[in-house]
Amino acid sequence: MKSKKGSAFERKFCKELSLWWTLGEREDIFWRSSNSGGRATVRAAAGKTTSGQYGDVAAIDPLGVPFLNLVTIELKRGFSQFTIQDVFDKKNQAAQQEWSKWYEQTVISANNAGSHSWLLITRRDQRDPLVYCPTIFHEELCKQGCFTVEPSPFMEFTCLVRTATPTIDKCPSLTMMRWDDWRSGVSPKRIEQLIERTK
Repeated sequence: MKSKKGSAFERKFCKELSLWWTLGEREDIFWRSSNSGGRATVRAAAGKTTSGQYGDVAAIDPLGVPFLNLVTIELKRGFSQFTIQDVFDKKNQAAQQEWSKWYEQTVISANNAGSHSWLLITRRDQRDPLVYCPTIFHEELCKQGCFTVEPSPFMEFTCLVRTATPTIDKCPSLTMMRWDDWRSGVSPKRIEQLIERTK
């Protein structure tokens, strides 16, 4: 069962995402997906598709559909004892790290959705939310001029993750930044242009 903190974070995030996407005009474009993506996951395991319900964020207004066709979004709130560093300093014989499970879940959701890329957003207690995405997607955003304000600081890195799915890249090159930097620095209008290019 999802914690109250996780549910509250998902609701707050969806409102912020809606306001960002509509340049402050509306907060009701995105909302939590059915069972936070659980319904789509169960149906995918049975070989069935579930339109618009992959990941943790769904478009409840058609205005949001193009953005979620571009990226599938997974949200992780709490879990303050887990960080990306666990992937780097774990012992070779250690079990799959929690962050690796999040990465795997995010990639699987994006693949099932058929989206162009993905965003994994985490928030620990008493910390700001962080956004992770494939570096190749970050480079696309930069080439399209989507960053009107360059995030500061941001980090690009390659990590070795243990996954249970053979087809998932185990050495992904990722970019990380603060969610607030994404909201203030990325232009929805330029994202729309990128969406047109990736159709």
